[in-house]
Amino acid sequence: MSMSGEMGLAYQIMDVSEHALYVVDKNDFRILYANPKAKEIFGDGLEQGTCYGNVAVKQLPCIDCPFVVSKEDKEQVVERYLDFFDRRVKVKANPLVWENGQEAVLFKILDSDILLEAKYRNEMQARKEYAEKLRQSGELYDTVVSQLRTMVFEYNYREHTSYTSLLFREKFGLDAIENVDFSKAPATSALIYPEDMDIYKMLFVNREDDFREVTCRMQELDGKVVWYRICIQFIRDAEGNPVRAIGTLKNEDEVTRSHETLKYQSEFDTLTGIPNVNRFYIDASSLIREDLSCQYAVISFDVDKFKLINDLFSMNTGDEVLKHIARSLQEILPAGTLYCRVHSDVFFICTPYTRRGDLIKLIERIRKRIYKNEYSFDINTSFGIYLVKDTAVPINLMCDRASLAARTVKSSAVEFCAFYDEQYRDEIIKNTEIEMDMNQALADRQFVMYLQPKYNLGTGRICGAEVLARWKHPVKGLIQPNDFIPLFERNGFILKLDQYMWEQACKTLVDWREAGIETVPLSVNISRYHIKNNDLVRVWKNLIRKYNIPTSDLTLEITETFFNDSEDLYIVLQQLQDMGFRLEVDDFGAGYSSLNMIRNVPVNTIKIDKNFLDQKLTTDKGKIVISHTIAMAKDLQLNVVAEGVETKEHVDFLKETHCDVAQGFFFARPMPLEDFNRLLIEERSR
Repeated sequence: MSMSGEMGLAYQIMDVSEHALYVVDKNDFRILYANPKAKEIFGDGLEQGTCYGNVAVKQLPCIDCPFVVSKEDKEQVVERYLDFFDRRVKVKANPLVWENGQEAVLFKILDSDILLEAKYRNEMQARKEYAEKLRQSGELYDTVVSQLRTMVFEYNYREHTSYTSLLFREKFGLDAIENVDFSKAPATSALIYPEDMDIYKMLFVNREDDFREVTCRMQELDGKVVWYRICIQFIRDAEGNPVRAIGTLKNEDEVTRSHETLKYQSEFDTLTGIPNVNRFYIDASSLIREDLSCQYAVISFDVDKFKLINDLFSMNTGDEVLKHIARSLQEILPAGTLYCRVHSDVFFICTPYTRRGDLIKLIERIRKRIYKNEYSFDINTSFGIYLVKDTAVPINLMCDRASLAARTVKSSAVEFCAFYDEQYRDEIIKNTEIEMDMNQALADRQFVMYLQPKYNLGTGRICGAEVLARWKHPVKGLIQPNDFIPLFERNGFILKLDQYMWEQACKTLVDWREAGIETVPLSVNISRYHIKNNDLVRVWKNLIRKYNIPTSDLTLEITETFFNDSEDLYIVLQQLQDMGFRLEVDDFGAGYSSLNMIRNVPVNTIKIDKNFLDQKLTTDKGKIVISHTIAMAKDLQLNVVAEGVETKEHVDFLKETHCDVAQGFFFARPMPLEDFNRLLIEERSR
């Protein structure tokens, strides 16, 4: 293929991307190309300016730009501040050679949909404010709305008054409306084409969002049936009660070739050809409520790591996978079963059943049919099941509950489906509250450093401490790490929290030195996500330089269970060890590769996992395993730390086996820095 042909293909691929893409000249930051999604977010004039002028900050230098911070020509993912949206977003940057040999950078905004939603929300707010000003001007409001050729209606819940624009009155012959829901009053109910009444009512299903939109047919004053796009925006007070509702109607006959095409688009997914979620909601709701002789279940499922398929094999391949799934449903599902594609890789099913086992068997058949394909990669799926007990529950909430159940098996290697339980909802709500508070908590320094002492089993004196995070929430009080660390590891916030705790450890070492306190090494945790997402060596070099502390004062703890995650891990660990850091394997014995790991990985210390200690000490064979493990570590010139030491039996056994260091409640619980300082000073004074 010629160079021009290759560029043409590149343009075609970028033009249909679901992300905002733009290419920037690396020398003068001019935008050389922007795809339709980028123009939709930042405006059609995007290609007429520079990256810093049209996308990000309004000044130079662009300190957040990955190709200013780093001179390495490699793919990077960073956060950038976008001035127009007043928010930071994740951006992937790749170096490339553009037309005529220009050195350029391809930027992909990973949070494109969030920006687009924010833009539309801002525009809607601007339109509402503009409309309100016009409304206050009386006749001017009517004149302008008529010129826009968009019908407007409004209902005030507090005053029970309404407004209809001149064009609305001309088309439908109504000067006022009794309810924003036209189906509630005879005069306005007659405007809705009878066959489309169910579609119209989707505007008022129980949903959290305040902007609703459907396309359906309406009957005008002269009897003509016309397709309209109906949009309603609800405005609420501080307590969440509706104050006003503003609606618009736009004639869709002008932009569609036929009523049949629009009807198909309103009821079917254009990619796969199966029903869409609006059609599914209508049909499933009717089926469940009308046929009370059957038990029904609502099933939600999606593809595990579907985004990875799009990223690695192209979006066209991703589309083909979705078509394959739709064909599989058509072939496998029995008569009387409803199904749809919701969005992206999410699908819903509504099916009758007799026993729970019937549902499991059905899901197994679906999974096997989807798994059987011509692709070079596996297509794995996760399912959630909601058993319909109360037919009065809205169908959209049934689907939400099935989706919640599906999320619970996402991290499981053996489970592929789960039944909905109310505890899932409570867990999701709790996690949502934590995610809403976490950034502010970091900014307000609500995360505090606790230290748990480590004791030398030979001398009985403190020889170090492990740095642990606690969250002192201003309302909820002290939040334990088990309630937020797993969530932070899933959403990536652990990267920020870990670095914050590293800084606190470095500051503590400096404070001890300045106060004349004899320091002890501090152990900090290294998450697997730092290996994959951060330049860990550079981060630690900067910290050591910033606080001017010796690397020997810090021990880096790496969890044993992710030593197989990355080949780069061994290189990074060797570089850190060469810098003088002591490396400690945390949770030793929790994985299956412990013996092989300590033979190959450049570490100084192993920390025996508490569960490993508890399980093995209950039997004579178990004691032999621990004794030999410690002896083997010694032969490899590794130090041994035992954590979770809670009984005198633990201590006596560890001393007999020549374990070096112990940590646990038998000696001391994790404590605030002030308490640790007092403990350390008292011991040093003896």
